[in-house]
Amino acid sequence: MQSKIKIGLIGCGRAAELIYLPALGKYPEVQVSAVVDPVKERRDLISGKLKNCSRYGDIEPDFINQIDAAVISTPPDSHVPLASALLKNNKFVLVEKPLALSMDGIKELCETESASKAFLIMGFNHRYWQPVVLLKEKILNGLNVHSAEIIFTGNYSSWDPVSFKSDPLNDLGPHVFDLVRFAFQKEIVSISARSFDANNLEVKIKMPGDLFVHCFIAHSNKTLKSIKIIAESGIYFITAGSERIHPEFGIKGKFIDLSDKFKRKLMRRSSPVKRSFEMQLENLFSCIKSGIHSTPDINDGISAIKAVKAARESITKGKEIFLNEIN
Repeated sequence: MQSKIKIGLIGCGRAAELIYLPALGKYPEVQVSAVVDPVKERRDLISGKLKNCSRYGDIEPDFINQIDAAVISTPPDSHVPLASALLKNNKFVLVEKPLALSMDGIKELCETESASKAFLIMGFNHRYWQPVVLLKEKILNGLNVHSAEIIFTGNYSSWDPVSFKSDPLNDLGPHVFDLVRFAFQKEIVSISARSFDANNLEVKIKMPGDLFVHCFIAHSNKTLKSIKIIAESGIYFITAGSERIHPEFGIKGKFIDLSDKFKRKLMRRSSPVKRSFEMQLENLFSCIKSGIHSTPDINDGISAIKAVKAARESITKGKEIFLNEIN
């Protein structure tokens, strides 16, 4: 009988509580063997939901020795040192976005990963969202795209983060920038951005071939996620809660989504976004078993850091910022 994959949860905040713990519970071959958080109440809360789970205030040697991999969902400024410590001990790492808030320490992290028997996977769960996968395939198969629009807003107050308050650019920007790179399988050329206020941003992303992706990113009282592609063959639309690309707007698309939702409840299947987190974990488990490098990886995390930095510079300087100028 194969031994279970032993996972450590580093950070016992909302992501661990509401996302990773329920998702990990669906895999009998996986055991959450230890949790880490400096706040005793939080580590007690999470470990109390598990059997035979050790709890720590920091990543002590005892913690590292009893895990095969860790999910890091701590404040972003701790991601690099935590990931480095684990990789030095040949432990696989899934790091929630963003990889970091700056490029400080990134070169050293890359060197550490290169010398490790394990590697880092980025927590860009929207890559596993089924409509996005289908959209990427359409684009790669020759869909002639004229323009694109992405809206990502989040009800941040309902999330009620435990130890870190993020702005929309750090919170949602990495997902948006990674989605664009993933869907088009090309690097971002430049970014032009402006902020209406601290919680509302407009971003224009230029891709190769003078393709522009217009984005709205915000913390608001409503969570919205949508991608609209205007192509030669028509309009393609993805929205949160959907399992498919809608070739049209309106009642028909909404009816299909409601039908899918009813079927999911009947069959006790996860929603598309929850399923994306589960598939992200499945990718981690596969990497642990095979030892084969997978994406999204550290380079994807670095690209998102640079895109966020370019957007901030564009807001400050009031001009277009080219990604090849970002260090």
